[in-house]
Amino acid sequence: MKFTFSKSSVLAYASSIVLLGVSMPMFTPIFALGNPESCRALKPPYIYSVAYFISMGHYHQECENNPLAAVSSFTQAIQLNPQAEEPYYHRANAYYELRNYQAAVADYTQIISQNTGKFGFSSAAYWNRARAYEQLGEKQKAISDLTRLIGDSSLNADEYLLRGKLYKNLGNKESAIADYKIAEKLLQQSLNGDFGTGPIDAENAKKLDKVRNELSQLHS
Repeated sequence: MKFTFSKSSVLAYASSIVLLGVSMPMFTPIFALGNPESCRALKPPYIYSVAYFISMGHYHQECENNPLAAVSSFTQAIQLNPQAEEPYYHRANAYYELRNYQAAVADYTQIISQNTGKFGFSSAAYWNRARAYEQLGEKQKAISDLTRLIGDSSLNADEYLLRGKLYKNLGNKESAIADYKIAEKLLQQSLNGDFGTGPIDAENAKKLDKVRNELSQLHS
């Protein structure tokens, strides 16, 4: 299967979705932060198009630290093509940054309902919507999205970590322990290089210590 999209879209997408299991989709692209050269390259010449407004949205968010202006640009892209997944995804991320979690949920839901899969935003939308639901205190809805992501199994430790946390907060000790045990196994495998990547940075080691501490508390 082949995909064709702009350079700025590729960079934004690549920074938003990491395919290997132990890293999670990020809410906003970070490639331009603190990098004037990237910002200059990111700001496109004016062309009244979806791609232009998406690029301007990234420019506002990453180079000007202005998620409100980013929302405006992504909205203009949506108005030009209401069926395009990408601007909904990035607008949802900008809404999340603004702590407008209800609006973020609405946009992530739009992506999920379209479910075209052409640009691969559906999985990231489920993850980010789960995080937004968590912020809204809607833990069962967050669990439902995470369960949809995990399916029969997943290599993504963070999905199990978050679902385990939500189960724990709801008092479902048995389910929390089950998820934390799977996360522990996946993190240890990652640190051992079982996924073909070799030892990962200290972040996964910190997660492993944390999940073992959680398990110790739940077993006590």
